[in-house]
Amino acid sequence: MSAPFQSLDSWKAVLVPILIAAVVAALAGVSIQLPSRVNPASIIWLPSGLALALLILRGREAVLPILGGLFAAGLLYVYQAPAETPDPLTTFLAVLLSYLIAPFAAYWVFRQAASYRNPLSDYLGFLWFLGAVTLGSLGAALPITYLASLYLTEGQTPLNEVLLFSWFAHSLGCLTVTPLILSLVREPMVSRLFLRPLEWILWLGGLGFILGMTQHNVMQALFLLLPLMTWAATRFSVSGSMLAITTSTYAALACVFLRGDADISLGMGALLSETLIITITGTSCYVRVLLADRERVENSLETTVEERTRELQITNFELKDEIFIREQAEKSFRRSSRHFRALFENTSNPIIVVDEKTLIRQWNSAAEALFGYSRDEALDRNLLDAFIPPEQRDELAWKMTKVQNTGLTRDQIETQVNSFDGTSHTLLWNINRLQEEDDDAPAHIILIGQDISEIRETQNQLHYLAHYDVLTNTANRRLFEDRCRQAITSSLRHGHYCALIALDVDHFKRINDTLGHDAGDELLQELARRLQHNVRQEDTIARLGGDEFAILLNQVNGAEGCEKVARGILAAITEPVRVPSGELIITSSIGITLAPVDGTTYEDLLKNADMAMYRAKKAGRNNIQFFSHDMNTEMQRQMDLERELREAIRSGQLDLHYQPIINVRDGRVVALEALLRWNHPSRGLLTPQDFLDVAEQTGQLQQLGEWVCHNACLQARAIQAMSPAPVTVNINLSSRQYNHPQLATRLQRIIDETNLDPHLLALEIDERVLSDRLDETARTLDRLKKLGIGLVLDRFGSGLSSLRLLRDLPFDQVKIDQDLLQQAPHEENTAAIVHTLINLARQLSLTVAAAGVETADEDAFLRGAGCHLLQGHRFCPPLPSSGLGELFDEVRKGRKLLPEDQFSLPLRQNPSGNNHR
Repeated sequence: MSAPFQSLDSWKAVLVPILIAAVVAALAGVSIQLPSRVNPASIIWLPSGLALALLILRGREAVLPILGGLFAAGLLYVYQAPAETPDPLTTFLAVLLSYLIAPFAAYWVFRQAASYRNPLSDYLGFLWFLGAVTLGSLGAALPITYLASLYLTEGQTPLNEVLLFSWFAHSLGCLTVTPLILSLVREPMVSRLFLRPLEWILWLGGLGFILGMTQHNVMQALFLLLPLMTWAATRFSVSGSMLAITTSTYAALACVFLRGDADISLGMGALLSETLIITITGTSCYVRVLLADRERVENSLETTVEERTRELQITNFELKDEIFIREQAEKSFRRSSRHFRALFENTSNPIIVVDEKTLIRQWNSAAEALFGYSRDEALDRNLLDAFIPPEQRDELAWKMTKVQNTGLTRDQIETQVNSFDGTSHTLLWNINRLQEEDDDAPAHIILIGQDISEIRETQNQLHYLAHYDVLTNTANRRLFEDRCRQAITSSLRHGHYCALIALDVDHFKRINDTLGHDAGDELLQELARRLQHNVRQEDTIARLGGDEFAILLNQVNGAEGCEKVARGILAAITEPVRVPSGELIITSSIGITLAPVDGTTYEDLLKNADMAMYRAKKAGRNNIQFFSHDMNTEMQRQMDLERELREAIRSGQLDLHYQPIINVRDGRVVALEALLRWNHPSRGLLTPQDFLDVAEQTGQLQQLGEWVCHNACLQARAIQAMSPAPVTVNINLSSRQYNHPQLATRLQRIIDETNLDPHLLALEIDERVLSDRLDETARTLDRLKKLGIGLVLDRFGSGLSSLRLLRDLPFDQVKIDQDLLQQAPHEENTAAIVHTLINLARQLSLTVAAAGVETADEDAFLRGAGCHLLQGHRFCPPLPSSGLGELFDEVRKGRKLLPEDQFSLPLRQNPSGNNHR
């Protein structure tokens, strides 16, 4: 709040009490000046009415200003008192006490009785106000009467009249001033004060008429004031009525005491007149308050009626809404009931309601279709006894009892159910409590079923597919691993042995290629059946892939028990297998490892069994090998060799060496055989027999073969520049290279990239590679022949179909098998075979070559047999590509690689006795 407003409030707080005190003192001065025949009383004491009104309106805030004004009034009375007043202090105290008793006593009595009610609010409050004013005025008259008794002389007013006049003076002041001020505070508007101006004019005229009559007869005129005041009380507003009543009262007092008859203004006449005025004034005020209270009650009643009517209307609307809601709820309930019935009957899930004794009470159409019983046939049957298998009844009954009798509202269970035709279904039941409206009635159970037979069948099938091999009905790798881990854990805990057997069918690929994959699948199924017949039920058979099986022997008696089982399996496998084309005898290689002796983890045991199985294959197949730790060392060596070989291919540690092939007739070098060598950083120069097996097992053989072909073709062009005559470069093809479907395409690409004349390239193909698939072999060799590449049949005479190969396949050259060559000089039969092979080839116009010639005897035999080309350490060892230039230079200078006189050379044996191809 700003400073000016604060200053104004401060001044207001000071000025208002001063103004109140001044008004009280002024009214006291007016009352003192009014003529009165009774000393020291006045005809009307106006300050009492003002003080009482201020106390009712402002309460304690008006006390100090009122005290100040009344104190000034007392001083004013003493100041204007007659000179003969003997004791001014006593007079002042008595007068002041009288002035104070009237308003304060009346206010205290009214508040105690009316409980802070406004005197004009209702008739009871006004009656209490009249009583309080009467008591207060009587109390105020006592000090004045006492003061008058002190100065009573002969001829003065009697004390009883002094008491009555003082009483009436204070009462009139309170009855006129206090209601007027309170009404004006309630209705401060002038429009309310003079609500009916015409009636005011008429009323004022009537008042003037009555005042005029007082000139003739005061008492009669005073009686006429009653209807006049009643008119004002009944027709004017509250404030207007009080103003009119006050005006009439003051006018009547003036007529009695100022202008009236002297006999009436003294003695009992004055008392009767004042009593009449007080009675009429009080009655008129009471009538107005009573009428106002009646109006208030009527208005309140009307308001109450309106409110009640409004409440009834609202209640009526609410009832209508409730009726509408109930109607809608009933419609919704009927609709929901129809929907529920349709849902209950048309749902695809069986729904069954049973009572506390598991007797069927409701049964929908889906349940009829599933179980094969109509509703009438199913009702009152016991659900557990009629449709649930015995082993699942107790569990279902417990679930239903738990839902029915505990706080659990729902539960689930999966059971089998038996239908009328004997079919078994798997159902997932949702069990819910169905509480009746009557809480005392036992709750029913509603079972909503879902037929999950197909789901369970699919899950079982998926479980089977995830854990079993479909072809052989044996465990797959995942299930086998899990059971192996369990067996290993059990063996470690209880101190017994378990064994893992790895089994592989020998030459199974040949069976697939010759008889077809369907026959191979039947063979695997027959093999699985034989294995199952030779192991115990607690043992596990698994197909790990292809033709590889594994067997877990749980709780065996060491190596002896394992070997006994393995020999039984080996014997069972070798029994003839009937196939469409006849009988087939198969063999297998078996590797065995024991836990916990050889290892305590599944991975270690599987690795050990595989190593033992491969050892069995290397040992000639169709045998049994137990794992030993030297196998692990060998396997580690092969793994290291595999890693080193990959590094060798990547870092260029491989090289090609060339061994000359010499024409027997003139000793010329007509060809060079490319031989792969590995410059190992720590083991020195390695030949293919040191690493080809590893390369084949690890899938690096194709990469090696392509590297050899590419580098041999590149170096073949350089060889032509070094050689005085064209020299063919021979390359050995492995079985994997030869069987590759893109062999001709790759060779064509390499020839194009190296820009080599294909006639300078020859491929040496092992006879054993060709004898398996002659038809496909002919097509492959024809494609190679069309490229212009020379074809050499290597190890001629080692197979069983040499004659057919020579007749049907487009070879240019044959190489005699080294095993025959080494024995031919000393064994007549072998020599006869070699002579026959050479003569046969010559008859077919094929060039005959022999490799691995180590001794003079072999040299002499081959020349005598008519061999065209010779190759071996007797003539020249394999040379690196960097040494070929020096070789050709020496040949130009006259070096003879072929001895001239073969029969004069001493016969001596090569100390190595081996061919280092």
